[in-house]
Amino acid sequence: MNILFDSWSTQVLYQQAPPSPQIPPGMRLNTILGAMKSYGLSTKQEWNISFTTPPITKDQLTGVDVYVSLTRYIGERYAYEPDELALLKTFVYDGGGILLMTNHGGLKNDDWTENDAALANQFGIQLQNYYVTTDNYMVMNVNQCLPSPYNYLGNQAPTISAHDACIILPPADADFVPLVCFPPGATAHDFTTGKTIKPPPSPYFSILLRKLGPEGNGEVIVVGNSGFVGDYGSTKPAAGLITMEHNLMFFLNCVGYLGGLTCIPNPGQAPCANPGGAA
Repeated sequence: MNILFDSWSTQVLYQQAPPSPQIPPGMRLNTILGAMKSYGLSTKQEWNISFTTPPITKDQLTGVDVYVSLTRYIGERYAYEPDELALLKTFVYDGGGILLMTNHGGLKNDDWTENDAALANQFGIQLQNYYVTTDNYMVMNVNQCLPSPYNYLGNQAPTISAHDACIILPPADADFVPLVCFPPGATAHDFTTGKTIKPPPSPYFSILLRKLGPEGNGEVIVVGNSGFVGDYGSTKPAAGLITMEHNLMFFLNCVGYLGGLTCIPNPGQAPCANPGGAA
């Protein structure tokens, strides 16, 4: 399985080249990168990880199964170019998978949905500039009633957690699966207007958009926060929560599913090695 990370996504930048000299590199994504390598070794189906060299080109996407973006950094410099958006749309329509983990909007005039919104819009998804949270960090239930083969996404991951999120609006006519909903008591605040909405205008922290493209074999997972994949103990750009609840397993499930894994192994056994097949 070939997995391509967006080098201009926030969490990757903090792992490879933090914007502040006070933050040493290599302190943000060690847990997920190590777990992905281990997962591949366990299944004898290596998870090959690479990183984009901006701008994204057709050659970089050739042979890739899953493109992962962990919140495009804000600012015009980091915006997707039209050619990049067209390539990523074609990538999905040709059967590829995208895991788009965005982030909150509107906090102190920093809208972290700014550059992700353009990619989401390629598939009819709207990201709204709201800051969704509760009084404490949010603990959320992963949908445990997912039909097969989507139930793989909830395997060993009954709950996940995050500090905050933006609003995700699926297309009105979309074929989508709700994966995670906000907890009771969540509010959506717009720092630009000062308005607070309770409950949020959309209940979804994460959705799976399926049957994309002419052949209907492309899929996109959108998640309302990327900071929870950060190493526990890392604090920039926000406190990492990867070891809290079942965050790590949910992330692995999303990547694995988009790469073709759907078989849930028996307890105590290695993850299924064959996409869509038996262990």
